[in-house]
This record gives sequence, structure tokens and C-alpha cells, in this order.
Amino acid sequence: MPGRLPTNFRSGNLTEHFGLLLLKGIAAVADVPRTEDVGLDAVATLLRRDADGNCYAEDAFVVQLKSDSVTSMEYQAHQLSWFLAQSQPMFIGLVSRKDARISLYTTLHVNQAVLALHAKKTTILFGKSASPYPWAGGPEDSATVWLGPPLLSWTLTQIDDAAWLTLAYDILKLFLGIARREYELLSFGQFSKLEWSTNDKSSIRSEFLMAKGPNDLHAMVAQCIPGLNALLLHAITMPEDRGNSMMICLLGVLSSLRELGVDIDEYTSVLAKFCLRSSNKVKPGAEAPEA
Repeated sequence: MPGRLPTNFRSGNLTEHFGLLLLKGIAAVADVPRTEDVGLDAVATLLRRDADGNCYAEDAFVVQLKSDSVTSMEYQAHQLSWFLAQSQPMFIGLVSRKDARISLYTTLHVNQAVLALHAKKTTILFGKSASPYPWAGGPEDSATVWLGPPLLSWTLTQIDDAAWLTLAYDILKLFLGIARREYELLSFGQFSKLEWSTNDKSSIRSEFLMAKGPNDLHAMVAQCIPGLNALLLHAITMPEDRGNSMMICLLGVLSSLRELGVDIDEYTSVLAKFCLRSSNKVKPGAEAPEA
């Protein structure tokens, strides 16, 4: 092997290692070695610093690290499929070695753009869009996506600042919960309008924005049945005058799904049948639908 390394490779390695150091200020970080690098540079776990002097591991997220000289990124074909298949909240960290700073950008707008525009190619830009939406359609099923401002941005000196670490934890804890909820909504063909300003917990907002056409009914039922089962169980434990109406409505939903050809028995086990047999939970004269 020749005793040399391209300068840009070494510069990239230094940027990545510096970004990992900055991430370790707020999270426990599992570095991804180059031999295992398939697109992610770090698997991170948010750390909560407790008054007992310990750090406790909480929410997980993944990070791609890039130099702050990068102004755009593209995902298409298998790259985009890989991106959309990520199950953990994903961020892009832009690292400035000159300023000893990392800026953490959420990538949720990419998932939303693909759903809204059926995009097969995305060009990612950093910062806010001038239009009301953080994305715009282009030719040949392409989309341009603005990630918005960084959620968090911090320097090397701040990782020893207790007040900053508390603020960073509060911001990321709140946003990771919203991000996981957003992934659930996306799986149902829905998404939210997300707003935030850098390093400002009070600025974080999430409200329903839109939904696309109906998903596959059977797949949707498979996702919803655990919730329906939980509501049925809750109705059983409620006082009779309050639980009856809820239980009858839920059993009506199950009955309607069966009429539409969904094999409810595959999902509901014995709970719905138990509800039907619990005549003491159904008001006299109230006819519970068959489930």
C-alpha cells in the first residue's frame, strides 16, 4: 500500500471525528466504522443528566455528518428507499471545524415531500423555503426539499456548560417524541406542519397539515387493531353507563370491517367475542353489533 492518503479524504475524516466529539456532548454515541458505513455515521442515544450525578440513556436517533461546506444533497433510487426505510429519527449534522460547531438538521421534511409529491428523487437544501411549504415539485418526479433551520446548534465550549446541556436535552427530548409521532402519521398517509427555531424549545410546533388518499385497508387495520383492542378493554373497565356506548361503537367498527372483507378474527383474538358475551356491560334493549 502506498504511504499516502488523498487530502480530501483526510479532511473528511477529521470533520467526521470532530462531529462525533460534539455529538458526545449531548448523547451516548456509537461510532460507525468506515468498514460498516452504509450511510450513517453515528447511532446516538440522548443522555439525561440526573441530580444523582448519573447520565441516563433515553431516546435513540441516527446522524449523518457532513462538512458545513456541503450546500445540498441528493437521494434517488435505492438511496431514497434506504432513507425512507429508517425507523429511527434521522438528522444531518453540518460540522464547522473553523467555528468548532455542529448544526443538527431534522430530515422529516424529506419523508413528507415524498409522500405529498410521490417523488422518486430529492434534492435537499439547508435552511427555510421562501414558499409556505418546505418542498417543491420538479420534473420527472423530483422534489426540492428545504430542511428548515437547524434544531440545535452548539460549539465545543458549550458541552461543558450545564445550562446549555439542560436546554439541549429538553429540546431534543421534545422533538424526538414529535418525530416518532410523525413517523406513525406518515405510515397512515398523514403528516403535520412542523415549526421550530434553532435552540428554542418554546418555538417547536406540530399541527395536522394534510393526508393523501386511502391506504391499503388490510394494512391499516393491522396497525389500528391494537388500539381498538385497548379501547375495548378500557370500555369494559368503565362504569356501565359510560362504557356501553363506547363498546357498542367499537364493536360496530369491527363488524363493518368484517363486512368489508377484513379477517377481524386474525387480529382481535378473544377480546371482541368476550365483549359480546358480557351482557352485563350492555344496556337492556341495546343491540350490540356482531363482531
